[in-house]
Amino acid sequence: MKILFNIVLALSFSFETLAAVSLIFGPEGATAAGMGNQWSMHYGFAVVAIASMSLWTWPYRTNLPVVTLALGVLFIFHTSLSISLNLAGDQQPGMIVHSVLSLLCLLLLTKRSKWCDVTNEASKNG
Repeated sequence: MKILFNIVLALSFSFETLAAVSLIFGPEGATAAGMGNQWSMHYGFAVVAIASMSLWTWPYRTNLPVVTLALGVLFIFHTSLSISLNLAGDQQPGMIVHSVLSLLCLLLLTKRSKWCDVTNEASKNG
């Protein structure tokens, strides 16, 4: 499961970084600034935050509280995007990627106590 979690973090970072770049620099991105209605660009910058979740989590990827937080956020993000893309109906590859990542996050979230370190650093420091 630890290897699967590493793969999910890497895939999430990769896909979201690509999405951020394409949304920020796409047709309704930074080059169209000032023309109004740049929701694509705004969402692209927000995606940077989700992509960074993998980087912030990486050094602590066996720590139960960190893994719980990261997987919870990633599960909600990927599930929400999967639903949104499914409703729009025009971006099936993105919907499939987010659906798969959502299911993997759910699987990892339900099994995390079996492969994470249960010790809590905050309780050690009292």
